Amino acid sequence: MSRLLTRSFVSIVLAQATFAFAFASFFLLPKYLTVELGVGAREIGLVALPFGIASFIFIPLVGTWVDRFRRRPFVIAGACIMSVASLAFLAVDSVGPLIFALRAIQGVAFALVFISCSTLVSDEAPPDRLGQALGLFGLSFLSMHAVSPALCEAIVDAAGWKPTFVLASVMAAVSALLSLGIREPAARDHGDVPVPSLWAVASRPRSLRFSLVIALCGAGFGTMLTYHQPFALERGITHLRGFFIAYALAGVAVRLCLGGLADRLGRYRVALGSFIVYGAVIFAMAYLEPGRLVALGIVFGLAHGLFYPAFNALAVEAAADNERGKVMALFNGSFNLGFTLAVLSLGFWADRFGYPSVFYLAAAATGLGVLVLLRFPERRTAKAEYPLGADGEEAVPQA
Repeated sequence: MSRLLTRSFVSIVLAQATFAFAFASFFLLPKYLTVELGVGAREIGLVALPFGIASFIFIPLVGTWVDRFRRRPFVIAGACIMSVASLAFLAVDSVGPLIFALRAIQGVAFALVFISCSTLVSDEAPPDRLGQALGLFGLSFLSMHAVSPALCEAIVDAAGWKPTFVLASVMAAVSALLSLGIREPAARDHGDVPVPSLWAVASRPRSLRFSLVIALCGAGFGTMLTYHQPFALERGITHLRGFFIAYALAGVAVRLCLGGLADRLGRYRVALGSFIVYGAVIFAMAYLEPGRLVALGIVFGLAHGLFYPAFNALAVEAAADNERGKVMALFNGSFNLGFTLAVLSLGFWADRFGYPSVFYLAAAATGLGVLVLLRFPERRTAKAEYPLGADGEEAVPQA
């Protein structure tokens, strides 16, 4: 089996981990808005909008840029932008133009770093270990989903919110420094092979299917991470770190212990089974009571830890190396679009119909994603390893 943990791979993961700490510290933003600024679900949804719009616009652009130019400079630039924007949160005292602008800037930073790093990982990983590589790479992001909110909430309890913004800024700056150590492979020579445009990649039937399912996943993910916070506070649960710790540790455990499962059993099979569990736990969140938050976090982490890397590997496995950036951009852009639209629209819905109803709707969206998955041509083979046809569609063996 090919070697995975090379020096270059580890360098990418470390740079991503420190950026992820800064990014995940803002997972507590709904609590900050509720407790510190005294706003409701509608304003929480509105604050989510600029980040989503900015990342949705820039993720495809970054995907095109990293296929055309070097990847590492975009990682460095994104980390520096996140550092400045995080520090500027010290000046926020209300829901207004400043917080909207800063969240938009952070959306740009996220697009630059995440797409560049994930594309670098797909370059570095041996083809037979792509699913495992993406799963391990995801650990650098997912582990910070536990560490950062837990540490930041403890800091808030002791010293208020401002030190958490300073810490986020410092960690993003560390990410920029670590990025200097990434050794990017020399640009590949594709000879006379034409480089497909973003639209050409996005308009393939394969891409449309993957984009729809991962957008529905993003809707469920955004609903869980955002609206469990005000809902838990409404139910008398004042400390939220237990959910983040449970969710992240479960996801980390899955990727460490079962990181190669999708490559062995089939990426489609693992994605389908875990996505069914994904919808079930979102539905169960509507019945949140004190004492249940950690359990829900564990199951959600297990489902997300299996589904996301398996489905990501399934999406990228047939892509040529001169279009991987675009495929990664479509995948993550669609996820963020689903996240943003769900958080925005369900904020207005929650104001009128209450928080349990948003989890019913998000679970229904995930159920729709399961139905779409059941129609995938990839279901016909265990590992779905087929070449692309001349029209950009996969050449699927007939049942």
